[in-house]
Amino acid sequence: MKHFPRIPLLLLGALTLLAACEAADEPIEEAQRQASSFMFSADALLPDTLALDSLSLEGVNLPEAPDYNRADMWYIQPALLGDAQVDVFYTCPTVIITDYILNWRTCGHMNVYDENQRKEQAKELEAAAAAYGVTANFYSYYYRQMSLQSFASEETVAKRFPYAFQDIKRAFNYYLEHYNHGRPFIIAGFSQGGKAAVELVKALPASLLSRMVAAYVMGYKVTAADLEESPNLVPATGATDVGVTCCFSSVGDEASMWPIIQGNVACGINPINWRTDDTPAVIPWVTGENVEQPVTVYKHPVHNILFVENFGVNDFGFGPVTWIMGKYNYHPLEYQLYTPALVQNVADRTAAYMSIATGIRDVRW
Repeated sequence: MKHFPRIPLLLLGALTLLAACEAADEPIEEAQRQASSFMFSADALLPDTLALDSLSLEGVNLPEAPDYNRADMWYIQPALLGDAQVDVFYTCPTVIITDYILNWRTCGHMNVYDENQRKEQAKELEAAAAAYGVTANFYSYYYRQMSLQSFASEETVAKRFPYAFQDIKRAFNYYLEHYNHGRPFIIAGFSQGGKAAVELVKALPASLLSRMVAAYVMGYKVTAADLEESPNLVPATGATDVGVTCCFSSVGDEASMWPIIQGNVACGINPINWRTDDTPAVIPWVTGENVEQPVTVYKHPVHNILFVENFGVNDFGFGPVTWIMGKYNYHPLEYQLYTPALVQNVADRTAAYMSIATGIRDVRW
């Protein structure tokens, strides 16, 4: 049933960076020690499931629904640093660029059975597993995501996303029933997957929310309306608070902000220093445009997104990305910027969560 992918090259770089830093080993070892001693109640092994919506198919051209009983609908990687008692449930970003013709009609959702479309998602999943699958078990899946063209307007997103989200909830329910076995979990997603993470956190009942170590919303926004709608969304304020949502996305200048994913952001955090103010942090594993100066990142106090300085990348190898998002929008490069920090933070938050059960120290819950 499970598919075990090869170890991505990006992961090897992240592990090398962690091994070079003696202090970085301690939270990981602590996370593993806590995980091995964590005990679950019998009730935790009986998962709640998320209610599915009644969606009309009138005027909608959808590909065939994914069958989550099939192994090829899943991308699963056990924790690379040994047995783990925490999972990551991850939703992939947008990989389908334009709408296309399916059965003589326009289709704006991914066909999960199309090998060419699947190949594009597999690349993104490797990058995500390198960030989240070192000290946690990594679970992801194929779903009928919206095309990038769908993000031309908020109206199109609102019309199409419910069909993608139906698959996302079905996959999450299947994961809970067949893979999770009552373990704590992290919800994570990038871009369209970040939107999915926000909506999943909103939908969690109390019994599941209490098992959520944290949520990572990368390359998308949490708005004031989101926070008002759901008390489940609690903005992260540091590196080890738990049950919280960590939201961040990156640009090089104000002109390159893409409003549909980076406008009206209500909360954000810097994933290098895990601060919510504008204190800058050096990203040591990234080379700057001026090689004699470090690349730094700070959270903008008004826009609540990350401004990266001295990065200087303005050619993403694919013209529409620059045209749609702006010359210095670093949305396609978030994993390049933050993977080692995410590897470490998953371990840190896991250790903090596990300390709840063992009574080592107080954390938010």
